[in-house]
Amino acid sequence: MEMTTGKTSCCLSDPMRNIDGALLFVKVSDDLLVIEISSTLWHQTSAVFSVLERYNWNQFSVITENTNGMDLFLNGIRRQRVKYKVFKILHLIKLDLASDKVNVTKRLKVLENTSTRVILLYATRKSSTIILEAASNLGLTGPDYMWICMQKCIGDISEKNWPPQLPPGILGIDIEMTESSIIRTVGNAMRIYGHALDGLMRQSNYSIGDLSPNVSCEREDVWSLGRKFHNAMRKVDVPLGTSNHQRIQFSHDGTVKFAEFNITNLFLDPKKGTRFWTTVGSWNTEDGLQLRDIVWPGNSPVPPLGRPEKYHLNIVTLEEEPYVIMKNPEEQKGVCESRSAKCRRRPANWTRTDEDIWEERCCSGLCIDLLQKLGSDMGFTFDLYRVEDGKWGAKTENGWNGLIADLVTKKADLALSSIKITQERQKFLTFSIPYLETGIAIVVAKREGVISPTAFLEPFDYLTWIIIAGVCIQCVSVFIFIFEWMSPDGLDMQPTPVKGDHHFSLFRVYWLVFAIFFGATCPVTLPRSLTSKYLTTIWAICSLAFVAVYTANLATFMITRDEVFDIKGIEDRRILNPYSNSPPFRYGTMPFGSTSETIRIAYPQIYNYMQQFNKKSVADGIEAVKSGQLDAFLYDAAVLDYRVGSDQDCKILTVGSWFATTGYAVAFPQGSHLAASFDDLLMSYQRDGYLEQIQQFWLTGACKKKGANQGRQSHALGIKNFMSAFIFLGLGLAVGIVCLMVEWICYYCIRFGLFTGKSKVLRLMSVNITRYMAMRAATRKKRAGSRKPMDIATVAELYRNAEELKRARAETEFLQRKRRQILKINGTVGDIDYSPSPDYDQQNKRSLSAVPEEEYDLWNGWMYDQAEVPLEVLATETII
Repeated sequence: MEMTTGKTSCCLSDPMRNIDGALLFVKVSDDLLVIEISSTLWHQTSAVFSVLERYNWNQFSVITENTNGMDLFLNGIRRQRVKYKVFKILHLIKLDLASDKVNVTKRLKVLENTSTRVILLYATRKSSTIILEAASNLGLTGPDYMWICMQKCIGDISEKNWPPQLPPGILGIDIEMTESSIIRTVGNAMRIYGHALDGLMRQSNYSIGDLSPNVSCEREDVWSLGRKFHNAMRKVDVPLGTSNHQRIQFSHDGTVKFAEFNITNLFLDPKKGTRFWTTVGSWNTEDGLQLRDIVWPGNSPVPPLGRPEKYHLNIVTLEEEPYVIMKNPEEQKGVCESRSAKCRRRPANWTRTDEDIWEERCCSGLCIDLLQKLGSDMGFTFDLYRVEDGKWGAKTENGWNGLIADLVTKKADLALSSIKITQERQKFLTFSIPYLETGIAIVVAKREGVISPTAFLEPFDYLTWIIIAGVCIQCVSVFIFIFEWMSPDGLDMQPTPVKGDHHFSLFRVYWLVFAIFFGATCPVTLPRSLTSKYLTTIWAICSLAFVAVYTANLATFMITRDEVFDIKGIEDRRILNPYSNSPPFRYGTMPFGSTSETIRIAYPQIYNYMQQFNKKSVADGIEAVKSGQLDAFLYDAAVLDYRVGSDQDCKILTVGSWFATTGYAVAFPQGSHLAASFDDLLMSYQRDGYLEQIQQFWLTGACKKKGANQGRQSHALGIKNFMSAFIFLGLGLAVGIVCLMVEWICYYCIRFGLFTGKSKVLRLMSVNITRYMAMRAATRKKRAGSRKPMDIATVAELYRNAEELKRARAETEFLQRKRRQILKINGTVGDIDYSPSPDYDQQNKRSLSAVPEEEYDLWNGWMYDQAEVPLEVLATETII
């Protein structure tokens, strides 16, 4: 049903003409306004993806014929895939049967030995018969395969005697083409037309005459209301009714929003041997998919899995210890062990004319463990072979070689070995996520040396020595001297020491500090003040910590050191400018690998220089370094770390930082569908620790452990290691200053204030301080003399005399009080002089003449301020 208005025409598309949705995704031009009431290819693809989702067929391949609607169909498939996100298109095969019918089998052959099990077919009915016949000859129509055909393949399902090339069990998307459905469609078109006219007249108050176009398709007249009428038709909303099975609405481009399809299934009549289509379900935009009993391919009671239970992969590899290790089966007692897999390689004298000649090997290593784990979890078998030219892969004038060439030409499904991810390779290949980090490292040989002349200083770094000798010792010495000089119990800020008394100077303090630090048993002058003694004790504790740590680490440095080239990395002076050394620094790598290619791109001058020193294999490079032919060898860091750890003589070492850090990954041909599945499993292996487990098994070596331990033991201790000791010493100095201030305040301020106060307790405290200072002075004078100190008997005699004097004074005071009372009673008040007579003094002096001089001085100090001194204090001081 069509109306034209010159350059502007308005059409109700006929479902018979437009059954393949020829106008799907076509931009509506200004000269053609379309209202399409038939379903489109977008709706067909929606129905197909509903079937795929129902049976969890997440991966599929697409076969199309170069016919009308092919691009629209593929666009619909891609849009649906983006919408659902979980589906993967494994293969896309476009055929042109009009010009080439012979190569159909050859084109479909790519689906053999792949994981394709679900195939979507978009072709004419005649071409579909040819395609399915070729697929049947290749074994692609068996019980494990599910074919889903579009409406274009089926046509009218009411026909009988379908060709035998169509395998029973395939599904089809069908639009009902009966006479009643056509009548219903025409009725819907008239309803749309009537609703549009009614709405236009209600909104704009047009008359019937205004709506008469008076135009013809043969003339280029323009209907002025054509666009308004088209907009009114697009806005029509016909609800679900008895005559229309679907609600009628249109999108902006004039296509219908709601559609309905039948899901058909190809049956085989066992009696007649004929094939026929039957409806087994339906799909519509609002209610989705509805299915009944389906006959599955091969009369299976369950639908196909949509993926192979076991599929086969061709995997290319190249030996590289410990990732891939190849051994003869004879070494494995004729069979491969549990952690090994069968692999094959070309003989040494092989030529390309002998295509079928291979040698059986057993492969093991980290990559083989990973491959077996992946095969078990993904359900695939594999054929593992060594690349024929024995090269990793580099881009030459003739293209890629080695492993990369086999992937680019799709000779192999994937490559698994120590293959590094590089920017150049990523342009031609697809890589999985890295399963091991690596880069470019430098290996050098250890050479025996001699004990360093400064080895005794190496337990501590230079900054620590400077702080200990230039800060700690100086500060402690100066503060001990200052505390002793300022303390009232020390030198008491006297300009010179008292003759025959305490000789203490700054140089004597330095001698004391050094003696404590080195633990020397030699005569020293000790300080007398409490603050100086406290600081001396703090220094002794810190010295003990310093000396103990130094002694514990000294043994690791007083040994013969292995000399190595201390190369910082690839930008080291000896690498960038090898002729700056005499003789020139010699280094190389292995050609035709990622290391060589990366250096060629980043550092052409290094690449050109090391061409003369390159080696054929890593083993040759390591041996050249150990024998002195090379000074260094550059290669993959992970491989060199393993070589260093497994070296029997432990004579090699990796030095410097890595360059061009990247990772090892599984390599696939560009656009391979396997990459996403491998990524998912590799990430799960990282999470559950499997990758770490196999790395510890294969990459850990005895020399690596030993070298790591030695590195930790021989590390020079720095200032951070002694931070607690420095803080402790600093706090000791601060506390010493506080103690000195307290001593000064007590002696020069509090003592006199307490004595002059009214409180008896405070006066007693002042008297005790005075006694202590007097006793200390007397004791120092006694120690300075040459006579021997008093013995216990003399001290006891002095104590008895003091007690008698005390009792005599008490009796005298008692008698004087009694006399005053008697005189007061008698009325006579006066005082009698009871002071000792001169004769008494002379007699008392003669009685004390027999006492030694130091005892007499002690007695005078003892009687100072008419105070008694306890015998315990006197005895202690005297014995000391």
